[in-house]
Amino acid sequence: MKTKLIGMLAIVLLAACSKDDAPVTPEPPETGGGNAVKTGTYRVVDLVADTNATSAGDAVSLYYSLEENKVIPASQRQTGNWDIVFYGIYNSSIYPNNGSAVGTPGFGGPGKAEIAVIVDRKFDAQYYDTSNFKPKTLPIPTALWNEAYNKVTTVPPGLRFVTRDIGLDHFLGGFDGWGYYDFYGSMFPGNPQKSHVVYTMPRVLIVKTHKGRYAKLIMENIYKDSPVNPDRTNKPGYITFRYSIQMDGSTNLNIP
Repeated sequence: MKTKLIGMLAIVLLAACSKDDAPVTPEPPETGGGNAVKTGTYRVVDLVADTNATSAGDAVSLYYSLEENKVIPASQRQTGNWDIVFYGIYNSSIYPNNGSAVGTPGFGGPGKAEIAVIVDRKFDAQYYDTSNFKPKTLPIPTALWNEAYNKVTTVPPGLRFVTRDIGLDHFLGGFDGWGYYDFYGSMFPGNPQKSHVVYTMPRVLIVKTHKGRYAKLIMENIYKDSPVNPDRTNKPGYITFRYSIQMDGSTNLNIP
């Protein structure tokens, strides 16, 4: 896969159900708008979010535009300039920019974005214990990220989009998520360095942007330099993810 590597190393000075199956007509750029990306695949590496975040509370939010592939200042929270925000513990909750969603970062603004997670139970069985809602073993084989990502070539018919967050899998709720939070270190008993550690899982998110375009996104890591098997010595607040965006308004996500 040809990927445009975007090294996001500048420190961010931010303290960070419905589905329309038919193709949509994307909105034109807003007056004075930025530089839209082309249809393609992008990898964002070590995006600096809240590097002082702890497990004790929410991190400072980080707003991001998929259509421009850049961080949006928090001062623009009540605009349509961003598509997703990294919020909550370790910036692990990914909310869409949706002004109608009460209690979300975009509430009250003009945002129309939605988000969904693709959960393939047959695929999950390779690494995931569906009875206990946790990985069978850690680390999860890295090859599964490419396999999961490449399997998604379109927006699946009937996919359930939401305006709330997609976050940590079955943590403080019954929702499927993109990452497993080993709160007590139960995957590694007796090792205090393995408690309160977040492990990404190979699950693909679909984002319908504020302007009506579709993107698939997969989280790769939330720790600096993307350790395969992180522990408490690794520094959180450095987000690495990959996404492919279709700028023509169609649901085609078979994008090189």
